[in-house]
Amino acid sequence: MSERPELPEEDPESLPGPGSLCWRLLGQRRMLLVTGRALVLEAALPAGGAALAQHSTYRTRPLRRLELTLDSLQRLTYGDEDTREKEFARIRRVHRHINGTDEQGRSYSGLHDESRLWIALTLFDAMVEMERLGGRPLSPAAESQLWAEWRTITVAFGIADEVVPRDLAACRAHWDAVVAEELEDNAEVRHLMGALYATVPAPDWLARCPKPLWHLATRAAGAVMGSVLRADLPDTYRRRLGLRANGHDRAVSWLVHHSARWALVGQPARRRYLPLAATALGGGQLQPHTARRPLPTPRRTPRDVRSARVATFFDDVLDQTGDNFITREDLYAMARSVCWPLDLSDTAEQRVYEAFDAWWTQLSALDADGDGRVSRTEFLTATLPVAGTASPYVQQGLLPAMAAVFDAADSDGNGHLDMAEYRTVFGPKLHSADLNRAFHELDSDGDGQITKPEFLDALTQFFTVRADFEAGARLFGR
Repeated sequence: MSERPELPEEDPESLPGPGSLCWRLLGQRRMLLVTGRALVLEAALPAGGAALAQHSTYRTRPLRRLELTLDSLQRLTYGDEDTREKEFARIRRVHRHINGTDEQGRSYSGLHDESRLWIALTLFDAMVEMERLGGRPLSPAAESQLWAEWRTITVAFGIADEVVPRDLAACRAHWDAVVAEELEDNAEVRHLMGALYATVPAPDWLARCPKPLWHLATRAAGAVMGSVLRADLPDTYRRRLGLRANGHDRAVSWLVHHSARWALVGQPARRRYLPLAATALGGGQLQPHTARRPLPTPRRTPRDVRSARVATFFDDVLDQTGDNFITREDLYAMARSVCWPLDLSDTAEQRVYEAFDAWWTQLSALDADGDGRVSRTEFLTATLPVAGTASPYVQQGLLPAMAAVFDAADSDGNGHLDMAEYRTVFGPKLHSADLNRAFHELDSDGDGQITKPEFLDALTQFFTVRADFEAGARLFGR
């Protein structure tokens, strides 16, 4: 059977479905090889670089960030009408809270049509480049058909119809203009060009991997992906970065992309496609795939070394964006972690963000030098003495924020979390053994449900660095 997709019949009135090019391409595992290129190009847009630097957790939680992004794209592409609508709404809610000003004083917003269009274009380009770099480029007719399909998803996302290029020629003209005139060099781009891969933390299922071995593997991955990215970037933008792709880089790129295609030829869909895509192609419902094996039991930090525990907590939990400071955006990143898996109304989600905003008001009191952020030193100085539960920080900041988390998770509003509600927020993909262990940590009286007082007591201990709780670490930690 030929790998080259046959052209489906076009139906411009509906979103792409079974048999479409989007279905055949976007969910392939080979998309992982061009996702890095797409992310570099997204970061190169001034608004994209600023949003990544100030709001994204990709530096500290790259694997989780990648997983959530890929799952979202699969739901948008392969979901039924209800699933797609929920995902569009979820993304729009998240983007409402992504806004600010970059280092040059330029404002940006996650709801800006031109910025969102650029993200859509990088994903379309990634599908095209996946095929070209793998040695089986799309025909002009197939590429045109793919854009027609992807355009319907882009418009359904809420981007104004008049902003989205009408056909492939207009799409390529817009692409070339942005690459030539708007893309910049910045710190996020440089980090994504290789350093990111060399600093990826080990996933939970490799928690017992010796650190020297993991560091060796990530350094090798960084070197390989650095070569791939240098070879794969558009020539115009690569020159702007002052980079060149030598023969070694191009050979590595060729070997990586072609080997991936050869390795997957003839394999069943569950091997060639990401999990949700494979399920949809097999006619199944899009549900999270739970882990086949329990994870290693998390190691606990020694209880008697409080200074080390507080410093680790700052790095692993509070500094969500990885810039060595706590800002309002770090707490907003936690709020996103809570809201993302839930189908909340705009009002319900806003309540969570407002509670985390109040938490920031209390936390910002630790900002001794008045620079608008809390450094590790400032946090350690204030936190080494155990905060009492009667302190304003706990009563007016932390507790209301954690109460908002509980209320958001308590979908039926009955005042307690059952296992299904807990799973939705804290572990939709966890093995049942991992889920039960973490659930029973919070269920202090063992009655099979987590009450609000139990929840608040545990999370208060977690965020005042008095006790470790697996639930807190999995939702908020690295």
